[in-house]
Amino acid sequence: MNAQTTLVTLTYGDRAAYLRELIERSLQSPFIGRVIVVSNAATANLASLAQQWPGQVEVVELAENTGSAHGYRVGIEAALNAGAEHIWLMDDDNAPTAGSIERLHQCLAERQAQIGEENAAVIGFRPGHQADFAAGVPRAFAVQWRSSCFGFHILQLPYKVWRRLPFGRPQPKPNPAAQVRLPFTTYGGLLAHASLYRKIGLPRSEMVLYADDTEYTWRITAQGGQITLVTGALLDDLEESWNTKARTRNIYETFLLGGSDLRAYYTARNQAWFDKHVWAGQRWLYRLNRGLFLLLLRQVARRKGTGPRLQLIEQAMRDGEAGRLGVHEAFAL
Repeated sequence: MNAQTTLVTLTYGDRAAYLRELIERSLQSPFIGRVIVVSNAATANLASLAQQWPGQVEVVELAENTGSAHGYRVGIEAALNAGAEHIWLMDDDNAPTAGSIERLHQCLAERQAQIGEENAAVIGFRPGHQADFAAGVPRAFAVQWRSSCFGFHILQLPYKVWRRLPFGRPQPKPNPAAQVRLPFTTYGGLLAHASLYRKIGLPRSEMVLYADDTEYTWRITAQGGQITLVTGALLDDLEESWNTKARTRNIYETFLLGGSDLRAYYTARNQAWFDKHVWAGQRWLYRLNRGLFLLLLRQVARRKGTGPRLQLIEQAMRDGEAGRLGVHEAFAL
């Protein structure tokens, strides 16, 4: 078998332990032939990785932390320029489980045979990030509806109330659907032929970080392609993300109580930009969902005493809706 898949990942700070685990597990698969690590001014000694896996691992050094959007842009471009046949994106704290890469490639080959190499993408299953699918929530309620705001949609309210009742709580299925179609997804776990990446272009550097992968992967389906979640291709999250549902009870607490102000700002700003400028199919419905989302967010903020964070989120939303992207002077990386 020709190992023509290039793993592209991004790191910062000192995360060498996570990174080494990702690379070691990935290179055990005969599908992975090369690894490109983009260093966002990482403090760890990454030269040791190239020494440990000579000829297989390349480190691309950036002089400063540029965020995930630009970092993945650099990595994807480097892989394309190096002649990669397939490109597999992973966060530095993800790692494949045994057989997951093979399952992804098998599903991808099936989808490519049906819709073409430039239109098919698959992604591995991360239960922490795809928590609704893991919990048994029906697909119709587990994906973000058009014209929603931060995932809130008034027509989903009855189900959201129902699922919180003892008799309405979703139950994880012992055998979940093997494949699930997604409108967009994350960088972490995404596998596709190089022709798909050439078709959709490179990530937008001005989105900096958080929700930049939403906009980037949405281009796949917007241009006639398909993203398939492969539930049998399990990926480990070596570090739990700040905004997973396991940490808080709902999205309002996630934004008001979770993470740093920097994380909350960029996530809210970019999500607001995406919701208004890309995902709002019906403007009146988006404005209604936006108003109700803010009403609920403000009520939770009053109960939790998080007025300053609420003001930050509302400013971030205004910035995103106005198209004020790029690095914010108050939140340098």
